[in-house]
Amino acid sequence: MANARIVTDITAFLEPELIERHQITVLPVKISFGKRSFLIDSQQSWRMFFDYIADKPAEETDISIPPAAIEQAFERLNRETEEILVIPSSGKLSNGYDQARSAARGFLGRCRIQVMDSMSVSWGLGFLVKAAAEAAAEGLPLDTIVRLVRGMLPHIYLVFSVERLDYLERGGRIGPAQALLGTMLHIKPILLIEDGEIVPVEKVRTRQMALEKLADFVAEFAAIQQVVILRSPLESDGSPQIEELREHLSLALPDQPFPIVEYDPILACHLGPEALGVVVYEGV
Repeated sequence: MANARIVTDITAFLEPELIERHQITVLPVKISFGKRSFLIDSQQSWRMFFDYIADKPAEETDISIPPAAIEQAFERLNRETEEILVIPSSGKLSNGYDQARSAARGFLGRCRIQVMDSMSVSWGLGFLVKAAAEAAAEGLPLDTIVRLVRGMLPHIYLVFSVERLDYLERGGRIGPAQALLGTMLHIKPILLIEDGEIVPVEKVRTRQMALEKLADFVAEFAAIQQVVILRSPLESDGSPQIEELREHLSLALPDQPFPIVEYDPILACHLGPEALGVVVYEGV
């Protein structure tokens, strides 16, 4: 029997070489933002989406994976293997998880398809997919791969600071009065992704304090395997606030590298196009 095959969506941070080597199937994401629709299927469309929302107020959004893309992927993979593991972005931030589960039911009796809620996004999602793909390449059975990924879920942490409050208001995470007052007072919310959902945990008054809070969050861990900075595609790696965040992180973890990764359009729909975050993997 052929090795299990791994499926994810394009918002997972994965190197192209890794995708090719492990034959990972990457599904596109469709985002309806107000009256506009975007098919995110490449870095170019990813950038186009950020460019479009950069100066737009928050709009109602719908995030999905085109059903035809899921079904076509399952049909193709079913000719190559009897076991498929699907790991999309957090089911609380997009509809991809529910759509994949629905599509998988159509293959009962033909192919074993396991759909897992990653409860993560961007680099965190890519980290899980990479681990699953490497395990599949070793010939491990589907059940073992699922247990491996599930064991990693509680050890990935994402924390963010956001510049704009209209996206949090539109998503129901803060009320209209809080958004108005917070904007007037230049409040910078600190948010954590917890069990796949974005949860406000603290508010600070300045960008400087927000950067310090992100670094303080990282410093609380006794053991850390990797730390990654998540930035908007609208900002450069060498921006003053990223350099300042790196300095704060270096004080807490002097020997740790801090690679920089662009966060994805799904997160942008919930946090806005100008957020800054940190991902921590503390190891299993």
